[in-house]
Amino acid sequence: MMISKVIFASTLFAVAGLASADVIVSYSYTDLDGAFDSASSTFTADATAGGGSLDTGGDVSRLLGAPGTADFESGFMALGSFADVQISLSIFNITPDSAEAEGTLTITDIDGDTLSADVTGSWTILNPFGFMFFSGVSNGYIFTDNGQTDGEFNGTAGSFDMSDLVGNLYEGAVSLLLQNPGGFGADFSGVSTEGDGVLVPTPGSVLIGGLGALGMMMPRRRK
Repeated sequence: MMISKVIFASTLFAVAGLASADVIVSYSYTDLDGAFDSASSTFTADATAGGGSLDTGGDVSRLLGAPGTADFESGFMALGSFADVQISLSIFNITPDSAEAEGTLTITDIDGDTLSADVTGSWTILNPFGFMFFSGVSNGYIFTDNGQTDGEFNGTAGSFDMSDLVGNLYEGAVSLLLQNPGGFGADFSGVSTEGDGVLVPTPGSVLIGGLGALGMMMPRRRK
């Protein structure tokens, strides 16, 4: 879509000072179930296997050390494993074209290992079409080996060694993109949402400027 191309182009300039080799882990998921509850002012984006237009799929990739990718095929939520994606953000300072947010995200692999973070950031809402873009940062990304304690982050296909990542805190960014005319003006649910993010070993001055958007706009293989 045109909006993706515009944001991607501007982001290239924003992150030019950060070498791609600094990115330890990246992740990308499509067709998350985006929803907003106005009573609690909470936005959620969760993995789903609705059997229709929203069948979440994605991947988590290690880029440094021992590279590897944990793929999660579209509809993986219907396979009965622990694999999941849960994002929950409290929304405040809402205007027709912007909002602030803070909350948590958790990505779970097939045997219960997690990548989680507290995030803060801001929403940009492009009217009248309702493109909604969240750009957030975190200084607390952490891997936890909850499953078979095998030191692996496992997808429905593929995996990577996370044994030396477990327990360490990483800087990072997260981006969300969806389209909902009206923004946060009323409740909504079942809105296809893309979520992407990166982890880096140290803070970078360009991270807040747009690294989150860069991860989201890079081409990804659909499962």
